[in-house]
Amino acid sequence: MGNQKTTDLIRLTKQVVNPADYYRGLRRRSESPPDNILLFVRNLRELMSPKRAGDSLHERWVLLVILDGTGELRLERQPLRLKPGTVVLLPPLHLHGYVNVSADIHWLFVTFEWPGHTALGENWRGARRLDATAQQRLAAVVRNYLPAERNGSVAAAHLLELLRRLYPVTEPVPSLTHSLLTAVQAASKIAPGEKLPQLAQRLGISESHLRARFRSEAGLSLGRYLREARLREAALWLRTEGLSVKAAAARAQYPDIFTFSRAFRRVMGYTPSSVRNTEQ
Repeated sequence: MGNQKTTDLIRLTKQVVNPADYYRGLRRRSESPPDNILLFVRNLRELMSPKRAGDSLHERWVLLVILDGTGELRLERQPLRLKPGTVVLLPPLHLHGYVNVSADIHWLFVTFEWPGHTALGENWRGARRLDATAQQRLAAVVRNYLPAERNGSVAAAHLLELLRRLYPVTEPVPSLTHSLLTAVQAASKIAPGEKLPQLAQRLGISESHLRARFRSEAGLSLGRYLREARLREAALWLRTEGLSVKAAAARAQYPDIFTFSRAFRRVMGYTPSSVRNTEQ
């Protein structure tokens, strides 16, 4: 076995010390890792092609890495300057587009599903710097995505660590949060606009306990979360299914188009008709 790789491994393992406790070791994160990871790179021609003109709205998470070139991101009509070495996280169902993009760009898009996660709060907003450690994590994601080392489990683990370095959790997240959130998300998709008593019954938990537990674990009220989630789903119906505003309001269980439009604009920052009329 006396090759250089073995010698390097021996040198590395000499740093391993005997554990004080043989039953307490290194633990993995309890939260669900990203899944169904896709990577692609855009240049100016591809980014601004007629097919992709206008704002985008989709159901996947996107980690946008600006490696070269500059531009401006409009995230729900709020501008954010993009420059090399910065990273931006785009949650699902958040309308976004790009303007003032420089001629030569090299932007990496990492898109993924993230079971049990949602854009609660505001901690995900804003650009982050891609420091040396984050660059190493990102490089590991890319290496394990490419054919030579393709491994979804390893890529997902590195991507989770990258996300947590860029967007750290300030407090430990209870392990039940993700299962509860996932259950609420699944139940609300089955019956959009379902009232809380029916949702609680579907989940097999009392309404009061469901409200209290969700607020404790997620940091906001269940009612607010469901309203915002329902309106973001409605934006997707308007954009991808071509529903009329009246039909979207009815599917979302709003009593009339005016109540729906007011709520939609308050949460999304723009009118339902503007989403429907945006070029896809």
